[in-house]
Amino acid sequence: MDTPLLGFTAAIVVFIVMASIFEWVREAEHNKRFPLISDEEFIRRCGPGTNPEIAIKNRRIIAMQLNVEYDRIHPSSRFVEDLHAD
Repeated sequence: MDTPLLGFTAAIVVFIVMASIFEWVREAEHNKRFPLISDEEFIRRCGPGTNPEIAIKNRRIIAMQLNVEYDRIHPSSRFVEDLHAD
């Protein structure tokens, strides 16, 4: 294997490792800010007058569409900043 190709391959490996570490840190930060909560706790944290059935249905849809852990979705979760829906 010639040297430029070896250097390029090493750079790709470093990039993949760094991206994996960044994702792991981002997920750990998110998990700390948004601990697991039950549906009951989710409803308690919603604003007054919130229809519980609609709130839970929306929570399920968001989890499925954004591939986010269901129990980590809070009423205060922001789509772009917290759930990375960009």
